[in-house]
Amino acid sequence: MNRNLKHILLTAALSLNLLPMAVMAQEGRYVVVNGQRMTPQQLAVLDRVNCTRIQNGRYWYNPYTKLWGYEGNPYPQGRAGEACYQQQTPRQPSLSERGLLFSPGELLRD
Repeated sequence: MNRNLKHILLTAALSLNLLPMAVMAQEGRYVVVNGQRMTPQQLAVLDRVNCTRIQNGRYWYNPYTKLWGYEGNPYPQGRAGEACYQQQTPRQPSLSERGLLFSPGELLRD
């Protein structure tokens, strides 16, 4: 094979491999869900619905079960919106933590 042709093919292959990184560097975020690259508007909706910033990467998402995972890995990594439940107000202390839990014998004593 001609040396120039090898150089051109190698350059083209490297350019194609680096294209997603160049796009990500240019626009800041590179998120693909079910094979579709998310627009900034779609990312804003995803971030709001999930109560967290979606990290750059390639994901699959099942809208019926709300399960998500990494592209190429069939195992779910979580459920959409989980972070919203973790960010809610702290739980109220239990009765025993507040000293209000009594055993039956304690209630009958004078």
